[in-house]
Amino acid sequence: MLEQYDRKWDGDVKNIQTNTKNINQEMIQDFERIFNEWSEKIEAALEETESERKEDKEAGPRNEIEYWRQRMRKLTGISEQLRSKNCRTVYDVLTAASQNPSDGLGKPRDKIYLATSKWRSIELRVTEALNEAKDNVKYLSTLEKFIEPLYEGSPDSIKDTLPALMNSIKMIHTIARYYNTNDRMTGLFVKITQQMINNCKYNILYFRRIREGTDKTGKKIMNDDVLWNHDEYPPEELIPVLKSCLELNAAYQKQYEITKERLMNMPKGKQFEFSPNQIFGKFDLFCRRVSKLIELFGTIQQFKTLEKHNLENIGPILTLFNQSVSAFKKKNHKLLDFHNNTFDRDFVEFNVEVSTVETELQKYIDKNFEVITSIEDSLKLLRKFQAILQRDNLRNSVNSKYTILFHNYGLEINQIEDQYQKYKNNPPIVRNLPTVAGSITWSRHLFHRISGPMEQFPPSLIKQKESKKFVKMYNKTGYTLFSFEYLWR
Repeated sequence: MLEQYDRKWDGDVKNIQTNTKNINQEMIQDFERIFNEWSEKIEAALEETESERKEDKEAGPRNEIEYWRQRMRKLTGISEQLRSKNCRTVYDVLTAASQNPSDGLGKPRDKIYLATSKWRSIELRVTEALNEAKDNVKYLSTLEKFIEPLYEGSPDSIKDTLPALMNSIKMIHTIARYYNTNDRMTGLFVKITQQMINNCKYNILYFRRIREGTDKTGKKIMNDDVLWNHDEYPPEELIPVLKSCLELNAAYQKQYEITKERLMNMPKGKQFEFSPNQIFGKFDLFCRRVSKLIELFGTIQQFKTLEKHNLENIGPILTLFNQSVSAFKKKNHKLLDFHNNTFDRDFVEFNVEVSTVETELQKYIDKNFEVITSIEDSLKLLRKFQAILQRDNLRNSVNSKYTILFHNYGLEINQIEDQYQKYKNNPPIVRNLPTVAGSITWSRHLFHRISGPMEQFPPSLIKQKESKKFVKMYNKTGYTLFSFEYLWR
C-alpha cells in the first residue's frame, strides 16, 4: 500500500493549479521524497511479481493457471493505486513544478522531470504486465475443464480427453497475444506431462481404493514400497494399471503428432515447433521404469502361479527364485523414483539371477516332457506351462515344443493310417460287440486319436506353411475313417 501524502499540503495543491509561479518549495521536496519512495516500491513489487515464480518440479497446469491469477490480482492492485487520487495529485503537482519556467526550483526541477518520466515508464510497465496477466488468465482458463481429468481421472479416462485438451492448447498457441511463445507453451506442456506422471503414480498406489470408492487420501502419495505387498497389490491386478500408464504416454504423444500434422497442413498458421524431448522426455523415463516394474511383477506372478500348481519336484526352483526376490527387495529401492539409477543397475543383476533360475526351470520342463509318451498328455502339460509362464524366453521354449509335438503327431497319423489299412477288412472288435458296432467303435477310436490332439494345437501353429503337410494327412485320414463308418451303417 502506497503512503498517503500529507493533507496539510491540500491548500498548496489547489494554489499550484492556478498559480505555478509561487510554488511551496517544502511541499515539492516532500512530494519528491514520497514520489521516489512510491517508484521504488512499485518497481520492487514488479520485480517480485516477475521473479517470485519458483518452479515446483511436481507442479501441474493448475499451478500455472493459479500463478497468472495471483499475478493479475497483484498487478490490478498496483494499477488501481496508480490511478488513485493520492498518486494522481502528487504526480500532477510534480509535473506542473517540472514545467515551471521560473528559475525558483533550479536544478531540482531536472530531478523532478526525471522522476516523473520514470513514473510514466513504470505506469506503462504495470499496464503491459497487467494486460499480459489478464490475457493469459483468459486463455488458460479455457483449459480448466480439459485438465480436470489429469487430477481426478485415471490414465484410461485421460486418454479419452486428449483430443479436446490438445485442441485447446492449439488454440492458445494460435491466437493468444502473450502466451504463445515457445518457452511459455513448452512450460505448459511440461506441466501437463508432469501431472500425467503424478496421476499415474497415484493410480498405481491407490487403484484398489479408487475402484472400491474408499480413497480418502486427499491425493497424498504414499510410500511405494507397499507395492511389494502382494496381498494388497496382486500382480495380476497391478500389471494392467502399470500398462495403462504406458498406453497413456503413447496416446499423448500420438495426439501431439496428430495436432502437429494438422497445423503443418496450414503453413501460414503458427506451428508446433517445440522440443519433444523437453515435453515427453520425463514421461518416457517414467515409462521405462514402469516397463521394468511390469517385468518384475510379471516374473513374480509367474513363479507364484507355478507354486499354486503344486508341480512335483518344483520346490528347489521356487526357493532359488524367492531368494533372488528377497535380495532385490532388501535394496529398499523407491520403485516409482525413476531418477534413481541404482535401481536400474540392481535390476540388471536381478535379471541375471532370474535367468539362472529360468535355466533350471527349462531343464525341469524338458525333463517332464522326456517321461511323457502320449501326445495328448504332452499337450496338457504344455498348455499348463503356457498359462503360467510370462517371460519371453520361456514362452518361446514352450512354443518350440509345440512344433516338435506337431511333427510327432504327423508320425502318429501315419501310424494310424497304416493301422487302418492293415485291419480295415477285419477290424479288431471288442469282446461281446456285434460286428457292425465293433467295426464302428474301432474306427471312432482311431479317429479320436487324431482329432483329440488336433483340437488342442494352437491355431497359429496349424496355419503355418510347415504344418500344411500334416493338416492334409489329418484331413485325408479323417475322411477315410468317416467313410469307413458310413459303409458299416
